[in-house]
Amino acid sequence: MTRVAAVRVTNYNAQVLEHGLQEALALIGGISTIIKPGDKVLIKPNMLEGLSPDKAVTTHPEVVRAVIKLVKSAGGMPFVGDSPALGNTMKVAEITGIAKVCLQEKAEIVLFERAAVVHHPEGRFIKRFELAQELQRVDKVISLAKMKTHSLMGITGGVKNLFGFIVGPYKAQFHLRLQKQRDFAAMLADLNQAVKPVLYIIDGIIGMEGNGPRNGSPIKTEVILAGTNGFAVDMAMSKIMGLNGEKLPVAAWALSQRFVPEMLAIQILGSAKGIVVPYTMPKNLVALESTIPSWVANLGQNQLTAKPVINNKCVGCGRCAAHCPPKTIAMVNGRAEIKHKKCIRCYCCQELCPHDAVDLKEGALLRIVTRLIK
Repeated sequence: MTRVAAVRVTNYNAQVLEHGLQEALALIGGISTIIKPGDKVLIKPNMLEGLSPDKAVTTHPEVVRAVIKLVKSAGGMPFVGDSPALGNTMKVAEITGIAKVCLQEKAEIVLFERAAVVHHPEGRFIKRFELAQELQRVDKVISLAKMKTHSLMGITGGVKNLFGFIVGPYKAQFHLRLQKQRDFAAMLADLNQAVKPVLYIIDGIIGMEGNGPRNGSPIKTEVILAGTNGFAVDMAMSKIMGLNGEKLPVAAWALSQRFVPEMLAIQILGSAKGIVVPYTMPKNLVALESTIPSWVANLGQNQLTAKPVINNKCVGCGRCAAHCPPKTIAMVNGRAEIKHKKCIRCYCCQELCPHDAVDLKEGALLRIVTRLIK
């Protein structure tokens, strides 16, 4: 049976964290069954942007420290790396506190600056990726994610965290190519199978609800999750968030491809297995494509998805325009303007806006269909 550890950890105190992680790993067989002496291990935290840990946008630096120590205890050689959505990796690592931890623990930070082709012939949807070259330097990968909601995928956890292995401009290319929610989910599932992390750990001590993954609100959840099947870990995380994980896009695809068993066949172990902390979801179309007939979902992206709208918090910083994959945002009279006919509904503008100046507005047809399926 697929096992996921869910252990209650109340705060980011180093000793409390180390004890909680050791407890979680013991429930799924122990770190020595996963990491062997001499293994080069790449720890991939969520470093979306350079923001302080209290914002709950990135993996907390003390969780990174605890995982580095865990790898060392098994005889492994830890490295830490990511490709932030915005900013230089080292600068982001400094602001988030991760650089200081790596320096203190003598773990090298690797920069995801160059990509190499990774062929994935067994991929169900994507058979070729351009991924960070640093993957070729290491033997094993640990996905060290943050427990958050996500405006496109519903949640971001251990599997979505791997999107950071796609370097720089290649991220935008995937948003352009895969404009349907289910297609983007299928890509993430194949990416997970191509990277093949040996362990997934989720920092849910303080998570994020609402307009995640950047502009939501911190929510105290007091949980650390761990497992060797990322889809199962994310489904267990969803359950704690008060969601039906099987209906969320990535899990729904993974279930259809038999990458993960049904929720009833996943054994959740540990002191937090019964915890439910209902999260507020982004105001967006979450998993609608999997709950209505395909012909309705295909009526049109403009009619059945929430559209991003610039609100009065816009200060004209231009970040959304600079990072919009289809270049459909322009700066007009010091404010961002979105050409909705060309908008692909990737919600990068909302995700990256530092001022929470992007709302997601449901159209009339979307509101009607949403009521019908409830």
